[in-house]
Amino acid sequence: MGTQLSALFSGVSRFFEYPVKRKPICFYRQEDFTATGEPNRKLPEVQKVSMTDYDKLVELFYTRLAEQRQYNQEMKEKDRRWSMQKMVKRFPGWNEVAIANLHSLFLLFDNQSNGMLGFDDFGAVLESLGDETPMDVRKEKFTNADTDNDGWITYDEFLSLVYNFNPQETQTNEDEPVKVTGLAALVNDVADNIQFVSNLTVGEQLEYGLF
Repeated sequence: MGTQLSALFSGVSRFFEYPVKRKPICFYRQEDFTATGEPNRKLPEVQKVSMTDYDKLVELFYTRLAEQRQYNQEMKEKDRRWSMQKMVKRFPGWNEVAIANLHSLFLLFDNQSNGMLGFDDFGAVLESLGDETPMDVRKEKFTNADTDNDGWITYDEFLSLVYNFNPQETQTNEDEPVKVTGLAALVNDVADNIQFVSNLTVGEQLEYGLF
């Protein structure tokens, strides 16, 4: 009797054993493995479906669309380069980096997003460049640049205003590069700093404390 009870309790204890030990479930298909248990490397054969006339027409359409987009992108980049070259010729003494930086500042402080700057916006641009011109002088220069007297200046007027903000030195020798002064020279200094920082590695930027 004691032996039977011992066997009974032993079976019950195994029944309530925790954690329950189960045989791991395998979700792999048998056909994915070889007879030795190695993964089957054979790739499934893809049936080639012949293209219909409609499929060919769709493929031709998207091919031409991609070519047209690529062409438009190239033309847009060409126009941008041409416009930048015209600006460099129009404002001697400035390079592409200086003009691009001014364009970024113009867009940044165009708070109305109307392609124009008010006097306060223009003052914010001067502050970002480090200009310390008195407010009355800024107001006078801005009013003179505002040809239609509507209180706003366009991008072209903005560039001309910054370039001619201070009288430029008279160029005695045409072979020498034009030297800008005042605010126009300050624009070049900012552009040089931007170009210098952009050429630094991440480690060098950390050394200069730029992060």
